[in-house]
Amino acid sequence: MAKVRPEQLPAKLKQSLAPVYLVFGDEALLTQEASDEVRRAARDQGYIERELYHVDNSFDWNELLASANSLSLFADRKIIELRIGNGKPGKEGSKALIEYLSNPPEGTVLLIITPKLDGNTQKTKWFKAIDSSGVLVQVWPVDAQQLPRWIGQRLSQAGLSADSQAIDVLASRVEGNLLAAAQEIEKLKLLATGSVIDAEQMAAAVANSARYDVF
Repeated sequence: MAKVRPEQLPAKLKQSLAPVYLVFGDEALLTQEASDEVRRAARDQGYIERELYHVDNSFDWNELLASANSLSLFADRKIIELRIGNGKPGKEGSKALIEYLSNPPEGTVLLIITPKLDGNTQKTKWFKAIDSSGVLVQVWPVDAQQLPRWIGQRLSQAGLSADSQAIDVLASRVEGNLLAAAQEIEKLKLLATGSVIDAEQMAAAVANSARYDVF
């Protein structure tokens, strides 16, 4: 299957659920939201139980295979979530993933979350096995040039609109931090009074809050 971008994922999930999803990239907010989309779609189709595993060098990959073959007392459909912090399952992990994907269990969705994967990793057998069986969601960072457009889209999704100067104000305040931008937009939903937010209103609304700390 081809790679999809996070914004393409909801439409893909409406078509059907794949047995495995790999969400990878270094933009934490977008990775989290893409993973949430997979979880939400699975829950809507009755995948109620969720098993979460944090994979490190001491992880026993037999747990994945045992989970795949075990029956739940509470639900007949479940999500198995693997968070691989370094993006490298290693020799044993590669073997386990390939074995799992050679015959994916019915009633189970495997969600794998990793940081950005380089070109060499994307040529490995385990990555290709996921590509053959499921969906790859590649999360790209939003750079400074793309940020105003991204903010405009998020404002629209929130039922808000802002002129270009107002968007530039928010972009400069959050300094590339997408999570901070998303939080400011949520606040704007409560504070905005007009149909279009201008630069003065934006500056007053976000007033340095993106730089505040616990002190």
